[in-house]
Amino acid sequence: MLMQLVKKDFLLVKKYALIMIALCIILPPFLISSIPEYAGVLGFVLITVYSVFMLLQYVILKETQFPKASALICALPYSRTEFVLSKYVFSLIIYLACCMFFGFDTLMFPQLGTLGVKMPVMLFLVISLILSVYLPVHYKLGCEKTKILFAIVIMTFSFAFPQIIKIERSLNISFLVLLNPSILLGGSILLSIVILMVSVKISIQIYKKAEL
Repeated sequence: MLMQLVKKDFLLVKKYALIMIALCIILPPFLISSIPEYAGVLGFVLITVYSVFMLLQYVILKETQFPKASALICALPYSRTEFVLSKYVFSLIIYLACCMFFGFDTLMFPQLGTLGVKMPVMLFLVISLILSVYLPVHYKLGCEKTKILFAIVIMTFSFAFPQIIKIERSLNISFLVLLNPSILLGGSILLSIVILMVSVKISIQIYKKAEL
């Protein structure tokens, strides 16, 4: 049942899928000529954040345009819990696809560096944090208010990202070097999962009380 709802979401965005795939493949190499120092990290972050939230936003927009469709789906054997959970699964599948496309880019353009494990794990934490706020806020405030709020956040994040990297490099985080990398990465994955589980629970509670 859950995967059928996820499949429904992908069918809604299928005409934008090729555009997003092209963006994922072209953007990181394009950044090499303009900001070679940050092309790998920035390219990976941008394609993932844009792909996940633009496609998720499009699905939510379509569901908002046809509110009776959501009510009908929840009246069928699909529960509200599955309906909410499908949005998280949909987003995480797009995240995994972005990792795959960026991995392909790093093979074709060595200037982007290597994909490794650290970057995908750290970005998983970032995506989990944003997603854990975005979906509960959407179910609480509605599509329009959430769209405006997060468009501002994402645009600000995009322009501020190089400065954030500079600030991060100037911070004294040498104590992290003392930690076992496996523990650090494992802790990040565990923290991401916990954040998502809490967010799912909150979103479900909000959506169960919503009038369809």
